[in-house]
Amino acid sequence: MTKYKYFTGQKSDKTIIMKEISRADGEPYYPIPKPENKDLYSLYQKGADAAKNVYFLGRLGTYSYMNMDAVVMQSLELCESL
Repeated sequence: MTKYKYFTGQKSDKTIIMKEISRADGEPYYPIPKPENKDLYSLYQKGADAAKNVYFLGRLGTYSYMNMDAVVMQSLELCESL
């Protein structure tokens, strides 16, 4: 379970909580490193590179496993750079 305001140092009496539950069935939410998936990711990346103001972040956006603190940091750094 994650409370995002602790990542960003926000001061608020409200919060957003995210709970992640791993499961063996259903859609996978982590990249599966298989050649056909890497090829598909490469097609998506080419489309994103050609698009204006489109950014892919996080686990599926970068096709890599990342801890949530790294995902949040990646998002905050992109916002800072924009």
